[in-house]
Amino acid sequence: MSASPAHRLDGRVAIVSGGAHGLGQSIVRAFVAEGARVVVADVDDEAAGALADELGPAAVAAHLDVGEEEQWLEVVGRTVADLGGLQIGVNNAGVVAKAEDIDLVWGAC
Repeated sequence: MSASPAHRLDGRVAIVSGGAHGLGQSIVRAFVAEGARVVVADVDDEAAGALADELGPAAVAAHLDVGEEEQWLEVVGRTVADLGGLQIGVNNAGVVAKAEDIDLVWGAC
């Protein structure tokens, strides 16, 4: 098995939603290790900021509730303006809805 080429994401900019914890954090770390600049987008501002601080200038934190369209527009706009573009988007975060908030329709398949 051969090793992956180093820095294969040099010059790329990514947004990782849910980037402060779990799988999202792992994706952020991998992208930075491969040379990307990454926006750690999360509702947990403290954890996103701590991760961005730890990773240095290759990572920046941004508040993002993925269920809010205006926040997406803000984060994407700031990313393009501040980092010069956007080539990669990882929609890792999810929205949890309670069953009573969802209209279920049952039908024949």
